Amino acid sequence: MNNPKPARLRAWLLPLCCALLCALTACSDDDPVGATYDVQTLKVAVLMEPAEQARWERTARWALDNIAQAQQGLAHRVQLQLEFYNQDADDIENTMRQIAADTTIAAVVGPTTSPRATLMAQKLNAKKAYHKPMITPSATGTEYQRTFANTPFVWNLAESNIAQLEVLIAGIASHANETTVALLTADEGNDFEEWFGFIAEEYGLNVEAIHLYQSADDLRRHVRQLCSTHWQQATRALIFNPTDADMALVFDDEIANLQRDAQAQQPAQHLYVPNVYCTDAFVSEHIARSVSHTTYQGVDLYARPESGFSQAYTQHFGQPLTNGEAQFYDALCLLAYAATRSRHTPQTLNDALRDVVAGRDGQGSSWLPHDMQQNFQQLAAGTTPDIDGVSSTWTFDTPTHTTVLQSTFRRWILHNHQYITTEYVSTQGSKRTTSTQNLWDWTTTHLQQFQTTDGNQLTYPPLHQQWALLIAASKGWENYRFQADVAAMYHLLKQQGYTDDHIILISEDDLAHNPQNPEPGIIRVSDTGDNLYQPAAIDYKLSDLTPADLAPILQGQPSQRLPHVITPDQHDNILIFWSGHGTIGGMDFGEQHQLTYPQMHNILTHTPHRKILLAIESCYSGGLGTYCTGLPGTLLITAASPYETSHADVWSKTLGVYRSNGFTRGLQTAITQNPDIKLRDLYYTLAQTTTGSHVKVYNTKHYGSLYDHSLGEFIIPTRP
Repeated sequence: MNNPKPARLRAWLLPLCCALLCALTACSDDDPVGATYDVQTLKVAVLMEPAEQARWERTARWALDNIAQAQQGLAHRVQLQLEFYNQDADDIENTMRQIAADTTIAAVVGPTTSPRATLMAQKLNAKKAYHKPMITPSATGTEYQRTFANTPFVWNLAESNIAQLEVLIAGIASHANETTVALLTADEGNDFEEWFGFIAEEYGLNVEAIHLYQSADDLRRHVRQLCSTHWQQATRALIFNPTDADMALVFDDEIANLQRDAQAQQPAQHLYVPNVYCTDAFVSEHIARSVSHTTYQGVDLYARPESGFSQAYTQHFGQPLTNGEAQFYDALCLLAYAATRSRHTPQTLNDALRDVVAGRDGQGSSWLPHDMQQNFQQLAAGTTPDIDGVSSTWTFDTPTHTTVLQSTFRRWILHNHQYITTEYVSTQGSKRTTSTQNLWDWTTTHLQQFQTTDGNQLTYPPLHQQWALLIAASKGWENYRFQADVAAMYHLLKQQGYTDDHIILISEDDLAHNPQNPEPGIIRVSDTGDNLYQPAAIDYKLSDLTPADLAPILQGQPSQRLPHVITPDQHDNILIFWSGHGTIGGMDFGEQHQLTYPQMHNILTHTPHRKILLAIESCYSGGLGTYCTGLPGTLLITAASPYETSHADVWSKTLGVYRSNGFTRGLQTAITQNPDIKLRDLYYTLAQTTTGSHVKVYNTKHYGSLYDHSLGEFIIPTRP
């Protein structure tokens, strides 16, 4: 295979070491003099960042040494020939294609970051012939793991970032004096931003804010907001997820600047900093050597303490174990075990991997050469013992067995430029209902409580008509789910008896005939669902409108440019279903516009109505609910709280995008099953079926009791 030189990093080194090692061990005491044996060599591509190379190469040499020693005395042996590649090389996609197509490469270990792991998995998934095992030691992006959760050749040796965030927040919640928490992270749609609000609420913490930065100047500005000379600031908790080491040092430097300024203004004045809890992105030798202006603590992936691996590592190399190395060691051992299993059974390497991690035929042994020898002997004899790794117990999810459960994290505190371990934590037994449940399927346990007396003093005039405004506020192929959900809502209303003159539908209409659509002319919310595409139903393309146009559309003010409007009065109910991206402070309206909370508040205030129900599928949509509290006859049901993102739900391998969102799927199911469902029952149905965010209801005191009012007032048409 002709790999570009910049992508390969000393590919010759480890195969040579392994060959020399086999030669040296062939005549050991465990191999009788004159004994012969055959060795099967598996070429393995290892993809990692250049900064990780030196440490991971030495870990690999140690693993290969132990694997070779453990097979002494066996007639049939395996060895791993590792070839290292720079996953950040400019031409890495071409290199990945070559790795996927190279039939001499039996498996892939890495990449170590989720964006690169996504690329590699896509290349391996391009053809069935390319489906070789890919084991990622530390690719913990939730979307990456979720996308490939049912891809049987993709193996993840660490749980997603949601697990790390849960461990961080659980630690904060255990301190009685820390009840308020904020997040500081890059503005890049990462897992910490998306799951922070949800998990904090699950643990009963008050979310103060989510601070997003794009540059060093942004980061310094947020640090200035987070620190003060008031002592109460020190009772707050801050989760800090730096983009890289440079941003970590900017954070520390700005604290130093603030401390200096505070003392210059008043020598006895003290700067109070929140209690800073850091993600694993803060763990590096460079950061440890450089920061010193406040106390840092946090978590990172680690080895199981009972394995003794971290102590042995420190003794072997004279340095402490760092994030992800235990998982890398496990990846190599897993491949060696699976190769041995595959040699003695008529199955693929990937099937052998599944047998190894699912093995329960007797007790396996530890990771030391003498103990590993017993594991190899049992596998060679046709049995699959219960083997534990150094990073976890190698308990994987079902049915694909490709995502490890019960990751081990350590809590650390940075003291004297060293990460001092304070505690080891496993995700087993967390607040999740079951340890085998994927983290992204985490359903809420905190539910709103409603009073039966809410709004009892309110009276409404007789109901005459119902109107509906359906808005798909995001466009483009990657946002397929928003337009599909709005199309599904249109069909549900039509099935209930709505006529087109009482529905306004806003959608870009760029899916059905999109060049990326393998089903021309078809839009579905599931791979087997009905075709929902009905172009004649679309009144406006999203790109032809601005947020300001919603006022005349809702308030019955037609014009030459806006001929389609609804004409409600004080006897009419209005259903507004909104589906699209959102940010803190507003909701996206196409690529160029955003509908702010004050804008929507003003539009609703001047819209004639008997009742208005807003069902909002959007990240941070609870913020609009909070802002609109007090509006008469208006109820908001949102997919998420003010500091949460909402989540896509139905992934399509056929399309390569999500077809639907979780909150909307639950809403449509509830309408189908019982269109006249009481609003209180609707809330509990949505709250218990929507995963990863807290469904919220706002403004009940100005609307009426959810026990008395039903969804049917908006769904089942009544005509005067």
